[in-house]
Amino acid sequence: MSNDNLLTNKEHKERIEKAYGKSLKEVMHEMVVKRNLDQWDGSEVLGISKELFVTWRTQFHLGPMQRAANMAEQHRHETIKRYQNELEEVNLQREFVYKSETSLRGFKEMIERLLEVEKQKGILSNKDATSNLSMVLQVGVLEGVLDYINKYEEDNLEKQFQSEIQLLKWLAIER
Repeated sequence: MSNDNLLTNKEHKERIEKAYGKSLKEVMHEMVVKRNLDQWDGSEVLGISKELFVTWRTQFHLGPMQRAANMAEQHRHETIKRYQNELEEVNLQREFVYKSETSLRGFKEMIERLLEVEKQKGILSNKDATSNLSMVLQVGVLEGVLDYINKYEEDNLEKQFQSEIQLLKWLAIER
């Protein structure tokens, strides 16, 4: 058994901080985030047990689940910021242009306005995870509807339909 195995966690920490000239948190960030090392490779590089590496990784919130949650949180903040920029000069109370007609352009205007409202709801409730999920789903649906309307107006929806029919035929043959 080597002397390294007899070191305490504190002694390992001090040895690593001295060797890297950084705090343990910075070293772990470099190992896990920048170099993308798992517990096996990271522990080998640092000369510590896998268990200690995992303990420190967890302590500094660098585990895979925490990193995924952090990335999702960052994405959410970026989305909210984008919505704020998009809606900065939008008056949600403005009059509808095509209110009096039942038409594709009237429907499109209504969907665009509903999309603005959903984004504003997302901005206002950006701390509530349940509301955020609901808003993300609703925004996705409304954006999808607008995408179909735009494809229809550009005369590309039938092409998509024909492409999907071909895919169905191919899937039926493969079955």
